[in-house]
Amino acid sequence: VFGLTPSEGSLVNWVNEAKRNAQPVIDKIKEYIKSSAVVGFDESGLYCNKSLDWAWIAQTAYITLCSRATGRSSKVLEERFGDALQRMVAVTDRHSAYFVLDFLNHQVCLAHLLRELEYLTELDESQRWSKDVTNLLRSAIHQRNVQPEETVEKESWTDRLDDLLKANLLHLNDKFERLRKGLVKCRDYIFNFLENPMIPPDNNASERGTRKLKIKQKISGTFRADKGADAFFAIHSIADTAWKNKQSQLQAISTILSL
Repeated sequence: VFGLTPSEGSLVNWVNEAKRNAQPVIDKIKEYIKSSAVVGFDESGLYCNKSLDWAWIAQTAYITLCSRATGRSSKVLEERFGDALQRMVAVTDRHSAYFVLDFLNHQVCLAHLLRELEYLTELDESQRWSKDVTNLLRSAIHQRNVQPEETVEKESWTDRLDDLLKANLLHLNDKFERLRKGLVKCRDYIFNFLENPMIPPDNNASERGTRKLKIKQKISGTFRADKGADAFFAIHSIADTAWKNKQSQLQAISTILSL
C-alpha cells in the first residue's frame, strides 16, 4: 500500500509483541465472559501446522473471546470456564458437547434448524411436516420481534411443537425421522428465548465472530505455527470486542502494540 517492504522478521516480532501485550486484556475479556448470564458458543475446524485443530468462540453482545484447541469436546469449555458455566445460558447449535455440560440452561439456534427444515422441504415438497415446523419457529421469532422486551410464556409454543413431533414420518426419507428425533431431544431448549428477552433465538453472532478465521483459511488455507494461530485469535478477540463497543479496531490493535 505504501510502497514499503518490511522484513518477515519484523512482522513476526510485531505479531509476537502484540500477543504478549494482549494477554492482560484477554484475561479481562475471559472474566467478563465468565460473569455473563447469556453466552453464545461455537467451534470451527482449522488447520494449524498440518494438524486439524479447532477454533472456539465465546461471545456476548459486547465481548468476543476466540481461542484455539486441539479438540471439540466438552473438556475444552470445562477447562476454560469451570464453574462459571453453571451460571450461563448457552446459545449453541446441537453439537453434543454442549449438552453434557452443566449450563444453567440452553437455547438451540433456530437459524440452524430452519436451514435443516428448508433442506427437507426442498427434498420432498409434497409433505407438510417440515413446512409446519418452519412456520411454527418463524412465528415464535416474529412474536419475540413484536414484543422485544416482554416475557412470553413458552408452554403453548412447546405444546404445538409436541403435536408436530408426534407425527409418523417413517414413510418419508430417513432424514425427516432423524431431524424429528433430534428435535425431541432438544425440545426443552427451543423456545427459551421467548421467556427471556436477553436470549437471542439464534447463534448467528457466534458464527459472525469466526468469519475472519474463515476468510483467512480461504486465503492461506492454514496456520503455519501454533504461536501464529494463538496470536491471530488474541488480536481478533480484542479487535472484535472494540467493534462491538463502537471503538476503532485499528486503534485497539495499535494500543496493544504500543504498550
